[in-house]
Amino acid sequence: MTSSPLSLSAPLASAPGTSWLAVAAMLADLAFETDPMGQFTGFGPGKALGQPTANLLGVELATLLAGGSAEEEALSAAQFRSIITTICTECMAWHGKVRLVQLDGGSAFYRLSLAPRITGGQVTGTYGLLFDMDTPELTLPDRHAGRPDDPALSRGNTMLDSETGLWSSRTFGDDIARRFDRLDVEEQPGTLLYLGFSRSSAKFRSAVAIRLAEELRDIVRPTDLLGRIDETTIALWCDGMDHLTGGERASKFCTSLPAMLPERATITVGVAPRWSGSGDDASSVLEHAAVALRLADMAAERANVGAENPVGAWRVWQRD
Repeated sequence: MTSSPLSLSAPLASAPGTSWLAVAAMLADLAFETDPMGQFTGFGPGKALGQPTANLLGVELATLLAGGSAEEEALSAAQFRSIITTICTECMAWHGKVRLVQLDGGSAFYRLSLAPRITGGQVTGTYGLLFDMDTPELTLPDRHAGRPDDPALSRGNTMLDSETGLWSSRTFGDDIARRFDRLDVEEQPGTLLYLGFSRSSAKFRSAVAIRLAEELRDIVRPTDLLGRIDETTIALWCDGMDHLTGGERASKFCTSLPAMLPERATITVGVAPRWSGSGDDASSVLEHAAVALRLADMAAERANVGAENPVGAWRVWQRD
């Protein structure tokens, strides 16, 4: 955005609970809030989709969706309204790709991240972030340069990862934890997959992370959750998935994803299932996935000794 990231309009500055918008606007092309019907109630600084934000207050985001070809798999307004309803009733986050109408009559693709907005223990709408897909590389403002040790800027202490736009490790852990009670009531499992690319060259890791995030956004379900755990690990949480299906998906990731990544980066996957009623909390599931990923890395290292074409590996965490 071209306007000052800390210059809010008067109505927005006086509204309670919207101070996050100024900070979020530094990471995204547009930060906004909606009510439970998906109607805009607040924006970050600057214009929204090329027009003054006042023009869009009260407008439903679904009405800005532009049609697309079958190949683009563009969301319809009805599908999007269903997503908003699910976020507000199930208290879960959503990431996806949308084509939105521009002020000049054209349209453009955006990455969209939505999360429930909770006030007084009730979901009162959504938090939203839009990222222009023509400019995928996201950077923090220059004033933060030279301060990589600032804890406020570390990957785990921000809502989003600045390179990929995925949820940060802390936000990701909080979001999967909110799903556990519902899955226990429904007696459904869930599975966490850690996709690692630590075997790629250090200078290409940012490029690999960005490309991998894009590929995963296109193939995961709307109810799945994506996050970036660290420099070389992206996490995928899947409601209702057991260890067998998780293993099948991990195997496909290891064989199909490298061809789409810079330097054909080798992918290893750690799979950590969580069974309903197990009592496992988010930190335990995250640790299980990390252990499985380490085992997968070790297996890949053994398998690739002297190999001309490195291959990935996957492992499922199991209780002793």
